[in-house]
Amino acid sequence: MLRLLCLWLVLITPTHAKPLPLSLTFDQTPVEQVLQALADYQQLNLVVSPGVEGTLSLRLHQVPWEQALSLVLKTGDLSMEQEGNVLLIYPHSRQQEKQRAAAAQREADKLSLPLQTRHIRLKYADAGTVNSSLQSERQHLMTPRGSHTPDARTNSILLRDTAAALDQTVRWLRQLDVPLAQVELAAHIVNISEESLRELGVSWGLNSEAQLSDTLGLSQLRVNPRDNRLAGRIGFNLARMDAGLLELELSALEQENQADIIASPRLLTSHQQTASIKQGTEIPYEVASGGNGATSLEFKEAVLGMEVTPEIQADRRILLKLHITHNLPGQALRRGESELLTVNKQEIKTQVIVNDGQTLALGGIFQQQSAVASNRVPLLGDLPGIGRLFRHDRREQKRRELVIFITPRLLSD
Repeated sequence: MLRLLCLWLVLITPTHAKPLPLSLTFDQTPVEQVLQALADYQQLNLVVSPGVEGTLSLRLHQVPWEQALSLVLKTGDLSMEQEGNVLLIYPHSRQQEKQRAAAAQREADKLSLPLQTRHIRLKYADAGTVNSSLQSERQHLMTPRGSHTPDARTNSILLRDTAAALDQTVRWLRQLDVPLAQVELAAHIVNISEESLRELGVSWGLNSEAQLSDTLGLSQLRVNPRDNRLAGRIGFNLARMDAGLLELELSALEQENQADIIASPRLLTSHQQTASIKQGTEIPYEVASGGNGATSLEFKEAVLGMEVTPEIQADRRILLKLHITHNLPGQALRRGESELLTVNKQEIKTQVIVNDGQTLALGGIFQQQSAVASNRVPLLGDLPGIGRLFRHDRREQKRRELVIFITPRLLSD
């Protein structure tokens, strides 16, 4: 038999704005009786719903009334609502049922709402790409009845859903439909001698490994640019020079036969969009197809090409992903009755971080040029036999380097 051992309440004047702490002692007392005692202390009416059951033992000394009530509710897994001076106590599971019923009702209301159609034309973004992104986010934006269809002809997306879901989806689409930052890339691909490079102020030697790592961004290149014993070397330098002055210097060197400007492409592209340019020829060659001796004709590129993918950083610096090729037809090789033409490949592939408007120089691909020069006395130097006494022949070795100058500029919005 349940037994109430002790109930002791420190009574206070009901007119106090803030009740004084109370003390409670119960032993194996029905929960309804404990709740009734707490309600009487505040002069409140109490309604206890079916399902509130069990006994409770507690001993509280000088605690606020609100804390005592909260502890009793937590212990009995109960919920409370207050309407005026009436306390309604019911099991917490009933509150969860009410919430689930309310959620189900809201879903049912959504299913009964009429569907609307909107045609959203995109100004900058690609409709197919945006539609793929919308597919991965639709459960957070659209109802199960909603649909979205891209239209490549008009670069638009056709939406069908409830009005509220359409408003939310359209706001999300507008956030994606923004213009990408534009980058102009001015490049000069030049064959030039080391002496002329020094005249331009380009030096491949970087001061430290840290500077090299910072220049190359994520690249882990470990080549000593100053080691001339290497058959081929790669050098990097951020040449801070005016682009207009660079063009004048290169033109002057070309007129003096000290440099050969192979190409000066100008490319316009967007953030993370690859721009490329190619110039050259395609070499045909035969490829065996099948075991009956049949052959097919395929082509191999021998071109001067450049691919650049810029990524604009938060500090307006630009990460350039570069792939530059200078492939030339090589020597001919005979194979049976056919003649094969080789391709001499020269490539640079790296990524570098530069500032807006800063000129980047990349090099490291060399070409050897041999020439025979002769100084002779007119007429006498052409005489057979003794003519060699009146002339001096010498062989000159010239080494030129393939250097690429690239200047990226951010275009204003």
